[in-house]
Amino acid sequence: MKRWIFWLGIIISAVFLYVAIKGLDLNTLWISIKTIDLFWLLPGILLYFIGVLLRSLRWSVLLKGKLALKALQLFPSICIGYLGNNIFPARAGELIRAYHLREKFAIPFATSLASIIVERIFDGLVMIIFILLGLPGFQSQLHNQSLNGLIQWILIAGSILFLVAFLAVLISALFPKKAKQVFDFVFLKILPVKTHEKYHALLNRFFEGLEVLKSPLQLLSVFAISLAVWLLETGLYWSVLQAFHLSVPFNQLLLLNGALNILSTIPSAPGYIGVFDAPGIRLLNAMNVASESAAAYILILHAALWLPITVAGLFFFIREGLHWSQIKSQNTK
Repeated sequence: MKRWIFWLGIIISAVFLYVAIKGLDLNTLWISIKTIDLFWLLPGILLYFIGVLLRSLRWSVLLKGKLALKALQLFPSICIGYLGNNIFPARAGELIRAYHLREKFAIPFATSLASIIVERIFDGLVMIIFILLGLPGFQSQLHNQSLNGLIQWILIAGSILFLVAFLAVLISALFPKKAKQVFDFVFLKILPVKTHEKYHALLNRFFEGLEVLKSPLQLLSVFAISLAVWLLETGLYWSVLQAFHLSVPFNQLLLLNGALNILSTIPSAPGYIGVFDAPGIRLLNAMNVASESAAAYILILHAALWLPITVAGLFFFIREGLHWSQIKSQNTK
């Protein structure tokens, strides 16, 4: 990782953390945390892991035609990817799970990476849908016009970003020859001549990973699974809400989930520290949840999203015999 990217993430997280804790009564926050009914965390975490298993199923659909892999075979790689995202900067987990898939099943790195990019685009589309579903009720009770404007900016910017990305990837999959010509026009002028052969090999493998998008049925399957994945994760949001005996309409939880996941793409320290917490507290405030209760909820929710899957990822990382130094030293093929 470039050192400056790491420190930029640390600085951004520090700023967001300051915003998150500014003005909070820490004594009242601790009292709120102590009121939690831990029983409610169990079904939420279970729903979350069912969602992770569905992510494995989605990945198997996206890799269909390269190797007939079942969801359970891909589950360890997904967990290892979460581990990487949660403890290393710059979402390194996406590269780690592509590396693991290459080492274990001999699927080219570029092919896996293409499928992961498609995953992220579908995730973004679902997040935009969630924001749209929750926005009308949220805006009707929102008196903070600056926050209202921020949500609208997120919706407009996010919609444009993910729709453009989706169309670009879909067009590339449907018209690979034309798309490759565009890539060649850009990269062959930049890359040294001696790397052109490797570039073409990587490009061909990347486009292999997009072939699944040529099938309308598989396209619909990927979208349906993506929707189910994020509904299950919102189930964890709801479960933690019950643990604190708080009341927020489910459609607004969808908005909270969508907005926080889009904001979590901002460069930050590993585990999305700060960029998840400060906006979450502010959004819950706008949903008529007191600041200390909102902070307690976000703190426990963040822990529930981070800790169990990180432990699972660490278990599979060790079981699979992976070493971070070895991953760093490997060149992608």
